[in-house]
Amino acid sequence: MIGKPFLAADIGGTHARMALVRVRADGHIELLDQHKYLCADFPGPAPIVAEFLSTRASVDDAAIGCAGLRQGQTVISINLPWPIELEQIRALGIARVAAVNDFLAVAHATQCMGAGDGVPLTPAADSPEPGTVLVVGPGTGFGAALRVPTNHGWLVLPSEAGQVSLAPGNARERALLAQLQGPAGYVRAEHVVCGPGLCTTYHALCALDGVPPRCQTPADIATAAAVGEDRQATEAAAIFCAQFGSVLADTVMVTAATRVYVAGGIITKFLPLLKRSDFLARFLDKGVMREVLERVPVRLIDHPHKGVIGAAAWYAQQHTIDQGTA
Repeated sequence: MIGKPFLAADIGGTHARMALVRVRADGHIELLDQHKYLCADFPGPAPIVAEFLSTRASVDDAAIGCAGLRQGQTVISINLPWPIELEQIRALGIARVAAVNDFLAVAHATQCMGAGDGVPLTPAADSPEPGTVLVVGPGTGFGAALRVPTNHGWLVLPSEAGQVSLAPGNARERALLAQLQGPAGYVRAEHVVCGPGLCTTYHALCALDGVPPRCQTPADIATAAAVGEDRQATEAAAIFCAQFGSVLADTVMVTAATRVYVAGGIITKFLPLLKRSDFLARFLDKGVMREVLERVPVRLIDHPHKGVIGAAAWYAQQHTIDQGTA
């Protein structure tokens, strides 16, 4: 495995990042070549892989980090424009193809990060003691994974934290929840705390206030909120930030995480808004557990290749385990 180039992919709801990588002798992942594609431009992942490899050397191995859950040889996600069929990728001449949850991959990538990496979102100082690390990222969806210390190294576990029920924190959010419920009833946190969720919130607020929406995309809403030219956009951004704090605190409590990494995505673009929002107040709003949360550092990381590096690191680890137990 060491030194031999292989394909690492990070496939999200909007973009697919393809890279040729190799494992160096010291165990670090070296990025040799990479390219980003728009998922909507392709009928599935196999054509993206074929396009990327068409001008590059063939590979025998492919590690794919992707949003969703694997069922047999298919990965299914409500945030991907199509299912990922592993057999179709193998049909391109790649002998071994493996898939891993995208945030499980990002959690592997954070193993090489130090306490000073990233931008702090809470005032807590990082602890040198090992503990459970929570990795989250509001993007096209709400991804989450855990990195847990064991006697034999780190164990990384996937999660679907974005599927938990949305919990309103005030009267306006209760009205928003009722607007979002409709006949279905169930509203998941991901309906609000992600890019498309920002749009959903904005349009619901416009409906509640009886005004026509002027913004159509998350970028439109973020821009309008930043300059204060659209009241519902400003409120949607405020609710997004506040709910992110609440959902993050809930997830920390459930997992007993001792530190949190927020993996780029929309939060990078929202950073000025987040810092003047109720994010921190809602993150700490857990009654007697406030003292616990005050000691949990939350840091924003924004590395363009963290997904492919994480998928490659996960695959290399699995390959080592397989060799060691063969």
